[in-house]
Amino acid sequence: MSAFSDSCMNILGYAGVPDANKEKIYSKIKEFAAMEDQSAPDDAARRLRKELGSYFYELYKLVFFKTLEDRHIPEEIFMFLYFGYIDEELAGEENTQILHDLAVSIGHDEEMRVFTFYQWLRLIYSCKKDPSIDDFSTDYITTLRKRKRDGEITDQQEREALEDGEARVKFEIDNMFRSASKMLSSRVTTFVPFFSGQTLTKPLDKSLLSYATVNKMLSIVKGIDFSLFYRQTVYTAPELGLDKTFIQVEVLPDIILMPLVGTRGAMWQEITGAKRTTPGRFLLPIAEEEDLSGVLIKMCAEFRWELCKRIQGARWNDLSERSLTSDYVDYIDTYRKNRDLSTEAKERIKAAMVKHRKSYKEMFIADYMTYIMYESSGALRHNKVVRAILFNYCPFSKIIREGAIATNPQYVQLIERFVHKTAHEQHLFDIATGRIEKAGNAIPPELMAHYEYLRM
Repeated sequence: MSAFSDSCMNILGYAGVPDANKEKIYSKIKEFAAMEDQSAPDDAARRLRKELGSYFYELYKLVFFKTLEDRHIPEEIFMFLYFGYIDEELAGEENTQILHDLAVSIGHDEEMRVFTFYQWLRLIYSCKKDPSIDDFSTDYITTLRKRKRDGEITDQQEREALEDGEARVKFEIDNMFRSASKMLSSRVTTFVPFFSGQTLTKPLDKSLLSYATVNKMLSIVKGIDFSLFYRQTVYTAPELGLDKTFIQVEVLPDIILMPLVGTRGAMWQEITGAKRTTPGRFLLPIAEEEDLSGVLIKMCAEFRWELCKRIQGARWNDLSERSLTSDYVDYIDTYRKNRDLSTEAKERIKAAMVKHRKSYKEMFIADYMTYIMYESSGALRHNKVVRAILFNYCPFSKIIREGAIATNPQYVQLIERFVHKTAHEQHLFDIATGRIEKAGNAIPPELMAHYEYLRM
């Protein structure tokens, strides 16, 4: 372990922590590392955990900003930024080596959809990405506008703050990072942001996520629910005779690997800003100790629900304007009188309402997960009413419609209805694109992408 002889002091020194504070933090880290039970419930242990938590986020800021002016960042610093690593004794010798090996080889996601938190902060600093929403679902731009409206800052200060990389990064760390870390953790009540081998419930090398693993798992879910990340938008091309055409565009989420060990994921926001065709944000611990597929499917379910609510606005549960959320809410509210439901099905719904504390959203998430994990393979678990709602708004991809469920009596009619609807949309598309080609023009790539969507 000669390469990791005094990581804590090295990292504190790199950050420029004053000597008095450096010694204090160092001693607290060592005290915590020496604890036989770091999740002990006594007051002294709670105070120590709280104190370490207060140090971490300020230290993360100091280290991050230092790296911006450093062309030769030490490996231990990358270990801290990617994983929250601070001390070789706290992490354990084997874990320290694993973290080191990944830190020096992690690179970047070629698809530019999955980011380490450090990479994410650099994008925010350079204004290539905007800071995430806070606990009150308020973003950085809205926060600045409110401060200007309240007379706290001037118009000029607002404009400067919008492009102030340091202020943007601090907003992200002070809000999303602080809240999300505890939310994703496997030890919510005894959470400490610094990496500790004692928190692990499985070998570290079995839980660390790679860009390829996350992208592959997301592709599997998309292969089942093909329209998951598609949004309807208006396409106009007056020069081609198209004044207002509705098309579907795929907007994949940004996925951020947070520097911690955890068992959860978080669908942090369904869009960025006010524009509906902006990416959502999914958060995962970089060391995910639960099955990634289940965690990711749950986030996708929440994304489905929240995006529909966002699009529908105040009428998200108004049945006069049909949508995924309004149909599902009506299904739950009227299940007792629904003649299409058996007595047994009604009892299951009643039990689910108790289990999920009468939360429409939580019940939908559970039903969506069952739909993706079981129904898609032909293992039926749902009643006919919720199955119809899910298939109507989250239809299975063509390979599943023509495979696992093609001849299943519970799906035959649903598939026929879907095929008829899609054929009609393709017919209208063919008419529109036929006019374009007849005029001697090439079909725009946006329309070709929509055509591919109709064939999925």
